Amino acid sequence: MVLDSFTTLAVALAVVVGLAFTYFGYSFVTQLTSLVGGLGGALFGSFAARTLAPGFGVAPHDMLLVSLVGVLIGGYIGSRLARSAQRFAIVGVCVIAAASVAYSSFNGSGELGGLSVPLLTGAVDPVLGSLFVAAVVGILVWQFYLPFLTVVTSLLGATILQELARQWGDVLPVFHADVWTTLGSNEVLWLLLVGSGILIQYRRYRKVGSYRRLRRLSPGRIR
Repeated sequence: MVLDSFTTLAVALAVVVGLAFTYFGYSFVTQLTSLVGGLGGALFGSFAARTLAPGFGVAPHDMLLVSLVGVLIGGYIGSRLARSAQRFAIVGVCVIAAASVAYSSFNGSGELGGLSVPLLTGAVDPVLGSLFVAAVVGILVWQFYLPFLTVVTSLLGATILQELARQWGDVLPVFHADVWTTLGSNEVLWLLLVGSGILIQYRRYRKVGSYRRLRRLSPGRIR
């Protein structure tokens, strides 16, 4: 089957993203967050520079240079801020999701993915119960942030790869479409992808974490 350039690029990009999430999840998320923050900061910096420049008497023919300076400064600040806020943002999303599911469960509505458990319905005030669950989830995710992100990214990456094999098997190389469909539906293969991703990421980032702890304990000895 002859593929057009757009389809080839889309499939290749999906494979790269799936592998990146599975085996380089923490680094990939950090770099992606930094990139998005940098782009947002660059856009805001350019807009702010072009808006404020006339008030400082900047000539119209210098606006391009001013805009470029705004892009550079805004991109740098946005990238740094996004990287610093990444952990807070992920923990915040987990807290909101946990609170929503818990409230639905305690309220007995079964909405938002919550489980309607008769034993819990009416036993605890929904607001207090959801706040308690959200606090516990937030503390656990913050405390075990690296293992949590490792597991989540490996799960996401393996799912992307299998969905790609299942949905785009007719355009993938090496094997026939039915083989790719079988691989995309194989739960054992999915578990192997997730397990190998977690193992590789954990071994890599455990060394990084140990090195950082050693630097904090003896900053003058380790370079």
